[in-house]
Amino acid sequence: MYFQEKHTDKFMPAEPLVSVVMPMFNAERFLVEAIQSVLAQDYRNFELIIVDDGSRDRSWDIASRHGQHDERIRLIRLPQNQRVAAACNVGIQAAQGKYIARMDADDVSLPGRFSTQVEFMESHPDIGVLGCGLRFIDEAGNPLGIPPIFRGDLSIRWHLLYESPLFHATVMLRKSVMDLFDVKYDPLAIYGEEDYELWTRFLLFSEGENLSEVLYHYRLYPGSVSQLNNIRQHESLVNISTRAVLTHLPEVPVSFQEIKDLQIALKGTSSSERTQRAKLIPVYFKIWDEFCRLHQKDTRIFGLEQSVLAWAARMILYPLFQTKALKALLSLTKRSWKWPFFLLKSIPYYMARRWIGYRSRYL
Repeated sequence: MYFQEKHTDKFMPAEPLVSVVMPMFNAERFLVEAIQSVLAQDYRNFELIIVDDGSRDRSWDIASRHGQHDERIRLIRLPQNQRVAAACNVGIQAAQGKYIARMDADDVSLPGRFSTQVEFMESHPDIGVLGCGLRFIDEAGNPLGIPPIFRGDLSIRWHLLYESPLFHATVMLRKSVMDLFDVKYDPLAIYGEEDYELWTRFLLFSEGENLSEVLYHYRLYPGSVSQLNNIRQHESLVNISTRAVLTHLPEVPVSFQEIKDLQIALKGTSSSERTQRAKLIPVYFKIWDEFCRLHQKDTRIFGLEQSVLAWAARMILYPLFQTKALKALLSLTKRSWKWPFFLLKSIPYYMARRWIGYRSRYL
């Protein structure tokens, strides 16, 4: 048998509207707080599916004890560790709800999270995946900061070409989209990028959105998944981003290698990689022009252009004295002489993202 399942149906609704999928692996340290944050939701019509991904600590015992006292908890135990993507697939396959809510075993969902997300999803049937704002916390639960988020389907689609536009553990997904188009997590995505890879396929069939409300606390501590920062993860993210551009913009007039070079420069971990950004500005704008052509009927494209120009200016100016920087700045000015103003407006947002990146790496 692929997995062992333990649950009781007593008092549990025949068809819960929300299925909360929580994979866990050696999560005993923060598991109680994570489970209790789900059980304390002001929205009650849910099931909590906890998938034990081969834990070797007391995680299974802790989860089982909670399951004995709340009939909404279902427990699935995998015989060995298969990583987050595979564990999520098992939980989703077992889910009975209309919506799939993700939850990590070391985080905290605030009491109004499910009710707020369900209300939005019920009133916006075109939205297939909905994230929300989060606050980073440390091991003791002390607040660390609130990262900026991307609002609106168009902004999410643009940033999807370069990075993950949704915070994984905050999302609520429409299960019908996953079932209809057979969209699952890729079990080969094992370096912490399983969510980003999923969005590149899921958003081919549905729209996405982020709520501005902070409804989730995401824990940062040494040893958490967010601390992964290695060469293989970097390579994997570059490949996912490159495929995303070619998948969502199949007629983009640039080569696979040009897109990949741009992604390497944008995600550069060395100064030599980052100094290639100015040289690759023409590639960046060819991608943007094709994106505009594809979404030309969407009036929101004009608002998004400000952030695109500001991002291009940052690429050129950081690090300073890049090769071909002057030529790149001239090409930017031809598009809009207002780019310095857009750049200044974006500095607080940019600094917030860099600060969050710093904290997640070195906390």
